[in-house]
Amino acid sequence: MQVNGERLWADLMSLGQIGAGQAGGHDRQALCDADGDARRLFMHWCRQAGLSLTVDAMGNIFARREGTDPSLPPVLAGSHLDTQATGGRFDGPLGVLGALEAVRTLNDAGIATRRAIEVVNWTNEEGCRFFPGLMGSAVFTGALALEQAHAATDRAGRRFGEELRRIGFLGEAPMGGRPVDTYLELHIEQGPLLERVGVTIGAVTQSCWSAMLDVAVTGQNSHIQSTPMPQRRNALYGAALLIAAVERCGYAHAPDGTASTVVIDAWPNNRIVLPHLVTLSFGLVCETEATRTAMLAEIDAAMARIGAETGLGFETRLRRLRDPFHFDAALVAATEQAAQALGHSVMRMRTRPGHDAFNMSTVCPTELIFVPCRDGLSHNEAEWCEPVHCAAGASVLAAVMLERANR
Repeated sequence: MQVNGERLWADLMSLGQIGAGQAGGHDRQALCDADGDARRLFMHWCRQAGLSLTVDAMGNIFARREGTDPSLPPVLAGSHLDTQATGGRFDGPLGVLGALEAVRTLNDAGIATRRAIEVVNWTNEEGCRFFPGLMGSAVFTGALALEQAHAATDRAGRRFGEELRRIGFLGEAPMGGRPVDTYLELHIEQGPLLERVGVTIGAVTQSCWSAMLDVAVTGQNSHIQSTPMPQRRNALYGAALLIAAVERCGYAHAPDGTASTVVIDAWPNNRIVLPHLVTLSFGLVCETEATRTAMLAEIDAAMARIGAETGLGFETRLRRLRDPFHFDAALVAATEQAAQALGHSVMRMRTRPGHDAFNMSTVCPTELIFVPCRDGLSHNEAEWCEPVHCAAGASVLAAVMLERANR
């Protein structure tokens, strides 16, 4: 089950020309014009491979290679084609195009499978334009209501459902509600472990403990040029103190825990008025639940302390906690066996970032397959995965897909 690595690499590089960023990567955020173009190219390649296509009401694309027994639930494999505003060429597309290449390899070898295999592109995995992320798989698995997803808006006020229709991917296929035998997802690690230890394949066993918080800091508008310092209630100053406290908390608990602030907005955000309101978002990921509990307690204490010292108000508007998702033990073992049979080094590991596999693990046996990326860098235009690692990951994926589809 060695895939055609040159063909896979050519696809990755061709897709990389759509929504190209400024420094060799991507700005192909969900439901932008470039996302629509990438979807159409993917569907063209799927038709060339003889796959039938369906698109559901979330814009999720399913490309089906029929099995000898169509009554059996299919094996799904894929990821996402949307990127961050400063995204790379591999985060997401490797999983989609790697699964497509695995299907092509089966076609080339004339191998039929008992179960159908479907290559899936999930909509809005990144969540950078429309919140929350992992949206397409969340609606598919029933974790998020379709109406709620369609009502999400970006910073410009554009609605998800309207943008989905605008780019031509508001599909008519039923939304979820059908059995799936297995879900497999190939992905770059987005971390430095595999590269550091010189291992090619990561068989992912589970995710980590995480939290995402939105906090509002309230003060009072006043003139920056005339307000005496003792009378100032500058919400931006309070936000800055909290940002520093979150960062210090992350460093204090590293490497088990990590934490940083990633979004900030201020009102009225002009040069001569002290802001009365600042909202910020920060996230943390931990290897243990105890560390997450301790970090959240420290940050809560910092907010209380800063509020008392400055006279500013602090309100937590969103507090999303995510406990680990555990992947199927038999699939973890199958990934190890496939890697070893193909001559690749392999290790069990956790994932810190989120993936659509999280949602799918609630409805069927699921596995994540990792390959190294240079310096562990991701969500950056310099993101890089060596061609040999792309091919190795896709070959392992193909082997596990074949084994599961012939059960």
